[in-house]
Amino acid sequence: MYYLKYKAEQYKLPQKLTTTSPFFVAHLKTENDKVAKKKITVDEAADDDAIMTEILGSREDVSSAWSEVDFVYMPVNNGNHWVLVVLDLQSRMIRVYNSKCRRGESLRDIGEFLQGLTSLLPKILDKYGVYDGIGGGDMGEKQFQIEGVENCPQQNDSGNCGMFLLKFAEFLMMGRDINEIKPEDMPMYRKKMATELMMYNERRTKDSVK
Repeated sequence: MYYLKYKAEQYKLPQKLTTTSPFFVAHLKTENDKVAKKKITVDEAADDDAIMTEILGSREDVSSAWSEVDFVYMPVNNGNHWVLVVLDLQSRMIRVYNSKCRRGESLRDIGEFLQGLTSLLPKILDKYGVYDGIGGGDMGEKQFQIEGVENCPQQNDSGNCGMFLLKFAEFLMMGRDINEIKPEDMPMYRKKMATELMMYNERRTKDSVK
């Protein structure tokens, strides 16, 4: 996902965005479980390094503070399946893109993560004053609304969910229609991304020795 953020900056895409690591949402769930059991407070959850560095944009060179962006792209894995979660900070809405689900069941695969995303995350963003930069006032006790995006392109096998997640993110970042994504194009997408990743790693290596 950091690669996609880097790519967005390289191509100077107009959308103001950042991404999280694949572990962020899982870690948010862990902290939410602790808060629910009164083992820690919301402030203590917010002070967790893995959460704080993501929101403040200090984890990677290409990450951005959430107060400076409109969208946060978050990969979620439930142990068997990858799903893309996109937080629209302006509309305070979370949208879920699931490449393997029945109609009306887009949220099924991330059920265990929903409370952390909709309830704990807004409180943490208030602690770090994210909406001071965006506008509209703090979240307070309000939760993020969540929407499963219907009619997402669907995979026809069990192994391409990660690739679908990456293509969903890439198309959304570029303002393209995700319905252009076809399961039969996955082999081509894999080859293209492998080439781009090699070029990305070479560029990072060169930048690090300058």
